[in-house]
Amino acid sequence: MASNDILIGSEFNYIIDTKYGLSSDGYIATGTESIVYKGIKTSRDGEIMLSCVLKFKYKAIRVGAEGDDFKTVDVYNKFRTHDLKIFDDLQDCRSVVRIFDVIEDLGDFSITDTHVPEGKKSLSINREQFFCVVEEYIDGWSLEEYCRDEYWKLTQTVDVGNNLKKKESFHLFSPEKQDELIHSYKHDYDVIVRYQSEILNFMMNLCEILRFITDQKRILHLDLKPDNIMVTRYGKELVLIDFGRSEYMDVETHSVQSNLGGADYNTDQTFARMFQYGTLGYAAPECFAEPINGSEFPLDDTGIQRGRMGVESDIFSFGATFWECLCLFELYTGNKDFATDKSMGGSYEFYRKHILNDEAYCGRDLSITSKHYHEKLENIIRKCTRKRTEGYLDRNNPAYANYYHNYEELQEDIQIAKDSAPALVKTENIKVRNAFGLAGVMAGLIGTVLIICGILKLSGSYYAQRKMDTIMNNYNPTLIERLEDAAVERMNSATEAEKHNIYNKAYDFLRRQDNSLEYSETIVLVNLLKEINDGEFVAESVNNILLNVEQKGFINCIEYTVPNLTGCTGIGYELAAQIYNAQKRAHLSECYSVLLKHADNDVFAVLTHRLAQDLNHDALITKIAEEQLAAEQPNMDKNSQDYRSRMVEIKYEINNNLQSVIGGEQ
Repeated sequence: MASNDILIGSEFNYIIDTKYGLSSDGYIATGTESIVYKGIKTSRDGEIMLSCVLKFKYKAIRVGAEGDDFKTVDVYNKFRTHDLKIFDDLQDCRSVVRIFDVIEDLGDFSITDTHVPEGKKSLSINREQFFCVVEEYIDGWSLEEYCRDEYWKLTQTVDVGNNLKKKESFHLFSPEKQDELIHSYKHDYDVIVRYQSEILNFMMNLCEILRFITDQKRILHLDLKPDNIMVTRYGKELVLIDFGRSEYMDVETHSVQSNLGGADYNTDQTFARMFQYGTLGYAAPECFAEPINGSEFPLDDTGIQRGRMGVESDIFSFGATFWECLCLFELYTGNKDFATDKSMGGSYEFYRKHILNDEAYCGRDLSITSKHYHEKLENIIRKCTRKRTEGYLDRNNPAYANYYHNYEELQEDIQIAKDSAPALVKTENIKVRNAFGLAGVMAGLIGTVLIICGILKLSGSYYAQRKMDTIMNNYNPTLIERLEDAAVERMNSATEAEKHNIYNKAYDFLRRQDNSLEYSETIVLVNLLKEINDGEFVAESVNNILLNVEQKGFINCIEYTVPNLTGCTGIGYELAAQIYNAQKRAHLSECYSVLLKHADNDVFAVLTHRLAQDLNHDALITKIAEEQLAAEQPNMDKNSQDYRSRMVEIKYEINNNLQSVIGGEQ
């Protein structure tokens, strides 16, 4: 490995994880002040390897110009003296990203970043312009990616040749695929309600995080937006990132005073000349710069104390963030400018051209989106983003009650909305029962022979069979739950052998859709297996599910399969159970033993490889070694040299075994 590929930190070395990303170059994202890659943290001897994030930050940037004079911000000095203190104060909050290292001098390390807007030159990341912040790697998506890509599927990955891939937005989809997505969104009530439920859960989660940060730590984030909120793949918990704009609140005023320079609102602004403290589209009105050069402030400023940023400022960004999440489908599919901006890492031009006016920016409603969203949810977002009026910060002014001033009140309203929001109602069974009732009345009017015929024809088995066939003949992914309902109904009146056939029919059908199984499809299949009593059949079926689930849904599939099929046997389930345990940091010695037991099983290589990866962390290796040594020599003094020497030997052996499995996957 060349010296310019290795980044030397204070205690560890770091390299770009070139197995990660669309084009396998490790790239994650580009922000206003940094370029982010996935990295691998290695010990000096190269033995211990852990995932991390390498955030290459500009040493200095220029912001807030007055005339032609730029204000230069020493980002590195600010980070050392200010940002690190904030991160240190927040380390006891698990929902805030952790920092492992700060590397001022990149040394010989360099990388060419090609992820720049079309027509722009590639950028060299080197010691001259950048320093590096090493952060923990959050396995998941940004909130924007989760809503856009994971839930609504509004982008797709395409090959562009030379082993490179890129994300293609909705506007480049085939007309047939566009129509399918839009039709599903407009007509599938369950999909909307389920999405609303997830958004409400995210709002509650973020409220808890911000309440702790604000009330306990006296810190304002001041750059809340979907890109700075991560959704973990496991558990769908939120983690806040990017505290580069964060500030401590003054003890007396409970606010922060911005010193952002002026801005000419008549000119196009770039990243180097920002309008606001925070991010355009999400920043509260009081966060915007003073107008200069005779330009007009784009918002009504009669009620604004410009530059005075408080809890209300973060709450505005909170509302703007979830307004965008709820309107994302319409924004993305209905406006090519928005989709184009998002594909380039932001939506700033879209917001500047279309939203940066008093009517659109404040008091945001859900008028452009689904009518199925709950009215209380819209009221919350309106109150978060309400236009500032004179006296809105004065407790004695009637206007004060029209705004949220703390997260406790906001959280209470979200809980009320969540409790009163419509739940998913599966109407198919009701229709079948109604059909039975009608059939009984009709049968009573006819003779005995027709009664028998009617019962046979209108039995649950008959209707479920017809329903299952109809769904398959007119299938799209939004019908997945209805397919499950029909299959379960069919199983309710089936023999054990017939249940096998029903399951196989559903499995073969779902496999044919895309030659692999999506996470939502594995849920259906696991639920069907819960209806089957044949342990051997279930074990074999679980093997097939685990070996054919698509990579991005792999862990979610395991997290659903293991607790829902607790009596299952078989190699696939055994390995899945240990991956599940490893994710939870539980029963680590058993995880390791099962891994060694099946390490040479080529059929299940994808499972053994993942288990080895999950165990391949220094803390877990140490824990396994401690448990092994305790079993081997229970009375050995942990402070003795013999104990330490034996621990080194066992950890070395464990690490070699893990690396053998990881390196052995084909």
